[in-house]
Amino acid sequence: MKVVALVSGGKDSTFNMMQCIAAGHQIVALANLVPHNKTEIDSYMYQSVGHEAIDLIAQAIDLPIFKKITYGVSKKQGKTYEYCKNDEVEDLYNLLQEIQAQIEFDAVSVGAILSDYQRVRVENVCLRLNLTPLAYLWQRKQEELLDEMIKCEVDAVVIKVACLGLDPKKHLGRSLSLLQPHLLSMHEKYGLNVCGEGGEYETLTLDCPLFKSRLVIEEHELVMHQNDPIAPVGFLKFNSLKLEFKLPPLDLQSRLEGLPLKDSLGYISDDDENDFEINNIDEAGDCDNIETLDNEEVDVKAHIQQKPSSYASKEGWLWVGGIQGHSSDPAGALEEAISKLTYLLSLKNHTIKDVCSIALYVSDMSQFALLNEVYIKTFSHVNPPTRACVQVPLNCPVILEALSWKLDNEEDKQTMHVQSVSHWAPCNIGPYSQANKIGDFIHLAGQIALVPGNMQMVPGGIKPQCKLVVRHIDRVLKAIDVNIRDVVQGICFVTHSSYIEPARKHWEAKTNNALVEYVVVTGLPRGALIEWHVWAHKHNNQFEYEERGKCIDDYSILLYRRVNYENNVAATVCRIESQANGCDSQIFFEALNYSVQKLKQGHENDSKCIFNLKIYFSILKFNNVDSLVEVVENYAEENLVYTFVPVVKLKSSNTLLSICGIRNQ
Repeated sequence: MKVVALVSGGKDSTFNMMQCIAAGHQIVALANLVPHNKTEIDSYMYQSVGHEAIDLIAQAIDLPIFKKITYGVSKKQGKTYEYCKNDEVEDLYNLLQEIQAQIEFDAVSVGAILSDYQRVRVENVCLRLNLTPLAYLWQRKQEELLDEMIKCEVDAVVIKVACLGLDPKKHLGRSLSLLQPHLLSMHEKYGLNVCGEGGEYETLTLDCPLFKSRLVIEEHELVMHQNDPIAPVGFLKFNSLKLEFKLPPLDLQSRLEGLPLKDSLGYISDDDENDFEINNIDEAGDCDNIETLDNEEVDVKAHIQQKPSSYASKEGWLWVGGIQGHSSDPAGALEEAISKLTYLLSLKNHTIKDVCSIALYVSDMSQFALLNEVYIKTFSHVNPPTRACVQVPLNCPVILEALSWKLDNEEDKQTMHVQSVSHWAPCNIGPYSQANKIGDFIHLAGQIALVPGNMQMVPGGIKPQCKLVVRHIDRVLKAIDVNIRDVVQGICFVTHSSYIEPARKHWEAKTNNALVEYVVVTGLPRGALIEWHVWAHKHNNQFEYEERGKCIDDYSILLYRRVNYENNVAATVCRIESQANGCDSQIFFEALNYSVQKLKQGHENDSKCIFNLKIYFSILKFNNVDSLVEVVENYAEENLVYTFVPVVKLKSSNTLLSICGIRNQ
């Protein structure tokens, strides 16, 4: 892509340009917001100190620069941003719009590392201008990132300090390579952000491999902004700067040679994840030839007639299940399903904006682009719900289920909606968020093994996909302030039954006691071989685990349960196993009742409990499930939400059907 780089003169915007080039993009111009008073301003968005050097940096890189004056006024300071006249964000919008009128470009480089405030606003501007934000430093570990910058020959000096542990009179003007040990020490002692991402310090890049010439500071003065005895604030004002041509003259490719600058594939292996290999081979004899297997094909599709169901809890949760779109036209079918969802939400005083998680089961993944066009018409608002989408052997175009939440205290809701391309985890490639945290619950979008930096499937087959997709889950959860060991329950969708074993082995090596169902489906987005859809709980370490089972004739009913100490959350997986094909209504009733009673345990007299069930059945084992649907519809428990989902196979060849259940208050 052709890229316009937002530059402040500091190390982060400079190094992100290097990352863009390493990822195969072309920087075509620079953009800068100039402080209106030609001195340092207190902006939430833009670094203004060192602005005197911006024109020289453009000359050093030999690229055109576009500038616009900003007054640094932040009128909307919330977690989200929508258009606000005269806000400093609109200065950026206007600048990029003016550049679009003069040159052609597709993307914007931004050096955000941790600042959701900055990232969200740049993404808002890019979305409105149909541009792709590239934030390759996003969520990088700061110690590693600083070391990488220095090793990649980014020569930057500190030009502003504003924190405990940094002294303007001692540290201003010193290079990051010399200050690195001190910054690491202050991080251990005071919690200082090593890259200064908390505003602790700002920098000016004097030289890097992108520069044909080096900046030289001829005259400067120290300005004390706040002479605090504990955390003084000061910055450098530059009175005279010049460029010094670097010899011998080299082209860009030659200047980049020999640097430890990695491409997108290089960033899917980190020091603490050194077991990741593109062509990893398991022990001999384990899943022979699984790399070359095609998707399991089936020539039968399930006919299901289930009624939509929905119930609301006293804690603001609303589960909606079993919504079908019957139109022969896929787009019309999804419109029908969304219309039903909107109606059911309205009955409980919820709206589309309250929905936090969606699961879509489609009959034909080749129609996904068309379905997405319909979907985005409804879910185009800020911070849309998470979403998982899989293809199943279904005779209607779509089945939809949803989880909604609404209470007066919206501060309990936190959304991770990253639209920037980075090396962290995949940006959202559609109208969905990566995660929603509501209270102690975290619901993730379905995760597939896209390489974050280039948004392509990782090469090498199922084993690299297993490892990368689990890493995505962990990174998204960590950004929400939990980790992968906090996963309570998950569904692992795969496109071939032989992929289950490597998926299970890697998952169990990384997690602890999560309830998992493994499901073979007929297709996944982007041709993925595996997709994980999970939810987590901040206090997963306070959940108990139990296994139960019983036999009825030739059938085994196996049940796995997780419940927290307070018993206001419970999750189950219940499997019916047999060598027979299918089961009768009585066997299914026993499994259904077993699941609900174990979910309800300890709340037998509580009429406000809600039970949400996903009922996966193998179409190779069941010719018809009408009788099973009737069992659920006639079940005595009123607060039951359910969705029947046809799949090819389940965890083992003897697994006929699986009921995945959740109860919360």
